[in-house]
Amino acid sequence: MSLIGEERKQKIVEWIEREGKVKTSELIERLNVSGESIRRYLEELEKEHRIKRVYGGAVLHQSVSFQPMTISNMDGIRRIAYTAFQLVEDDMLLYIGHGVAPEQVASRLRGRNLTVVTPSLMVAKALFEQRAKGVFTGDIQLLGGTIDPKHLVTVGEQVLQQLKAYVFDMAILSVEGVDATLGLTCDAHGLSTVTQAVMTQSRMCYLLADHTQFNQQKRYRVSDFSTVTTIISDFPEPTDWKRALAEHEVEWRFAP
Repeated sequence: MSLIGEERKQKIVEWIEREGKVKTSELIERLNVSGESIRRYLEELEKEHRIKRVYGGAVLHQSVSFQPMTISNMDGIRRIAYTAFQLVEDDMLLYIGHGVAPEQVASRLRGRNLTVVTPSLMVAKALFEQRAKGVFTGDIQLLGGTIDPKHLVTVGEQVLQQLKAYVFDMAILSVEGVDATLGLTCDAHGLSTVTQAVMTQSRMCYLLADHTQFNQQKRYRVSDFSTVTTIISDFPEPTDWKRALAEHEVEWRFAP
């Protein structure tokens, strides 16, 4: 496969992440290639478990595993989650995004009377487990959409349309990259668009990030720090970050 072929395959995946489904006829027109080339790209992407071919087009691969990942900094992530949990108040309309730290917050929401909105299958699973134990009695609203099998979240236009109905009291978020110059970045287009929408519709945005996520730049930009209320991390605020955060009046909370 030539480099341009790999670039075309990546564009196909990005379009599916954004739109939920693409038609073969549309791909032929967008990429200006033959139908045979499109069929070959879709076959290769399906073999790579990145998409699933359906009649007339393709959707994201839907094979979802709930097997836990190996996390190298679980102690720091738990401290971050506990610090964030303490900021959650009763009767909030709370958004919880994807990521291990937000999942840990969800697993701690005992005794809170809340409405929680999430696109994350793992967050929803943690909340339902708490409800089954009788320690969480709030409402759980799982946003419907196309499943991103890598991050176990729903993405796409359907999610974005649902989000328009909300103004969140608090959003608990995580991203794959946090950089003083570039801001917040994700490694999937669908994640970036959902996170962008949430940040513009939340009164407070809490970014949960451990030390491994800083000074990282991923493929898709989410935002600068202007819509971030507070960063909660497992290490004290670095001196070389103070200026960038002060410019946007972002609070840094160290989770001891």
